[in-house]
Amino acid sequence: MSAEVREKRGKVYGPVYQEVYELFRDFKYNPIDDARFALLEGTEDALTDDEKRVIDLVVNTFGMYGGKVLEKITHNEDPWMEARKGYGDSIPSSELLPKERIKKYYILINQKYGIDTEDGLRTYIHDMLDKAS
Repeated sequence: MSAEVREKRGKVYGPVYQEVYELFRDFKYNPIDDARFALLEGTEDALTDDEKRVIDLVVNTFGMYGGKVLEKITHNEDPWMEARKGYGDSIPSSELLPKERIKKYYILINQKYGIDTEDGLRTYIHDMLDKAS
């Protein structure tokens, strides 16, 4: 996958990895509950313990939310807002969110919230949703 995340072409709901978006796009905001995850079967042994911990952390916190809520969170994060500067709410963009900018943002967020823990990540999510209100 690319080192950058790209907004969906023609949409303003991103950011997305285009390849992943294309794989799951038909679900829209509905739960993804079909055999497409079979592609991942047998790959868990290829992950490090730290990678598994991060996946569990994300699933146990963000996993309880649907697409609209996740969109609200994303749209209140600095990298998204910076990439959207100069674009109206309904104007599509294919601006890149550089990997280094995303990394820098989450390092700062981790220092503030401790998002390497479920409690810290839940607090961050709560604050992002409050900001969206």
